[in-house]
Amino acid sequence: MDRLTTRELLQQASERLRTAGIETPRLDAEVLLMAVLGQDRAGLYRSLPEPVSLEVAGRFLELVERRARGEPVAYLTGRREFYGIEFLVTPAVLIPRPETEFLVTWAAAQLRRLSRRPVCIDVGTGCGAVVIALAHTLGPAWGGLLVGCDISLPALQVARMNRDRLAPRRVELVCGDLLAWCRGRLDLITANLPYLRPDQAHAGLAYEPSQALYAGEDGFALYRRLLRQAAELLRPDGSMICEIDPGQREVAREAAQALFPAANIQVLPDLAGLDRYLTIELGSDDGGPERIEGKSAARPARGLDTPGPHTTEGATR
Repeated sequence: MDRLTTRELLQQASERLRTAGIETPRLDAEVLLMAVLGQDRAGLYRSLPEPVSLEVAGRFLELVERRARGEPVAYLTGRREFYGIEFLVTPAVLIPRPETEFLVTWAAAQLRRLSRRPVCIDVGTGCGAVVIALAHTLGPAWGGLLVGCDISLPALQVARMNRDRLAPRRVELVCGDLLAWCRGRLDLITANLPYLRPDQAHAGLAYEPSQALYAGEDGFALYRRLLRQAAELLRPDGSMICEIDPGQREVAREAAQALFPAANIQVLPDLAGLDRYLTIELGSDDGGPERIEGKSAARPARGLDTPGPHTTEGATR
């Protein structure tokens, strides 16, 4: 059997994905072949006239068939770019989406305005994309505390791999049910919790963990709980940002207004103009650290390395 060149292999794969109804057949074929060859795009293009070994071609075409059946490229390659950073992903975590990047931009701006040592918790952290991207954006000189929490221990194992690769010793990880584990006041909460209704399920989500997607009949069940917890934990000048479904604009605003009547509450659009981000900004105080029971920062009940049975109730991701 004659060996195909890289160009011929890409053409064959692109056609297979096109006939399977994949929206970006050529791009997906290139990403999969780069992963198999261990090359970047420049290296891939340089190798277009070169023959590919039968072993490599076989591995690549196997991935192409899995993609043709609908399996996400990120799970096939084990990687996904978010905020310009390459994260490891597995089927244990939700694949980070571009619209979620705004949480990082907004949160970083909030944290930079604080003169004290801020405490920020990313709830439902999944692979750790938001909190680790925050660590990168703020830089190693930033002196606050960043914590990512999730109820899924398999998801946190992925987050730990990403943390150890990308932000060692700069992000803490906790296995817990929303913020039930938290002790102490918080400056900022970020959250991209499950927000879909069961009737919003479709084939494109079939490979992602359902625990990370769906939240009750109206999709807002977890956020109702989180907002109640946030009302008890945020400092008087704290803030919060949540990614929501566009159809939840009014229910999100009403729930937040009931718990934070004096706050500046907004629902901001994403780049497509869809209502996507619930933001809550509380009033200002003198900027000094507020002490609760002798502590001035959030205290995790248990960390990822020492998970306890009491940290695995309910669902966030």
